[in-house]
Amino acid sequence: MGFDGLNSLIGAIAGAIIGAIISALAVMFYGERWVENLRRRREHSIKLKDEVLKPWLAKIGEYCKINAVYSRNDDKIVGAEPKDSTDLEFFDVVKSHLESKYPEILKDWEELKRVTFEQNKELAMFLEEIRTLIIREFKMPCYYSNSYGEIPEEYIMPDRLVKNTYEEMVYRIRHGRKWMIGKPSIQPVIYGDEKFYELTWGAYSSIVKSRDKKETERTLPLIDQIIEASKSIEEVKKLIKAEDEIYKMKREIFEQKIEELIKSIELGNILKGKCRFCP
Repeated sequence: MGFDGLNSLIGAIAGAIIGAIISALAVMFYGERWVENLRRRREHSIKLKDEVLKPWLAKIGEYCKINAVYSRNDDKIVGAEPKDSTDLEFFDVVKSHLESKYPEILKDWEELKRVTFEQNKELAMFLEEIRTLIIREFKMPCYYSNSYGEIPEEYIMPDRLVKNTYEEMVYRIRHGRKWMIGKPSIQPVIYGDEKFYELTWGAYSSIVKSRDKKETERTLPLIDQIIEASKSIEEVKKLIKAEDEIYKMKREIFEQKIEELIKSIELGNILKGKCRFCP
């Protein structure tokens, strides 16, 4: 825990002790009704801590995920947009508290979403270059993970090939080793009375499916070409640097403030501000 975190913890403990003293004096000077209202506010704070703040903290990686996906509407890979924690039933209630008494936390949240989206757009631009290269090299139907309708007999799945290729590049740069999920391979498969050749790589089979073995095999040198290209390596290094130095820093700032708020409630303090459910 850093110096600022230690000061925050000391402040929260001191606040809890002072709160207990104030509660005892309140019974003497203000009566049971005031104390009952205080008890209800604490229960309300604990509920929001357990049902919103803690899950929000645990799922930040889902709400602000570094990711780019193929868009059927745009026919290209686009940066995934970060999202608010609206799947949590009382997120809007917590947001009301934050807006009135903790605006800096919401400001940090919006900044984290902004940085995430910018990173995702940069990632999408790079992955789209790879997708375009793959499509140009292979004159066969494209089928995507989010495609609808009948699957072609022969096809290539550019989004899955791009995803695996990028993750392999990141792995090599970060760890200095090859084939994180194993080497891609060509497997013969029988469908009905016909023989096809499929590219299998990691958890994905049928990334490429063709009756022509040589056509499927052409993906192997193309994967190596993309991974080993100096331009590609430099682009991935830039993406990694931005993720490590900007995205992770913004995420840590927000996470620390949510952790401090959770700790404050656990020490007996009340969530400041008002909402429609406040006693």
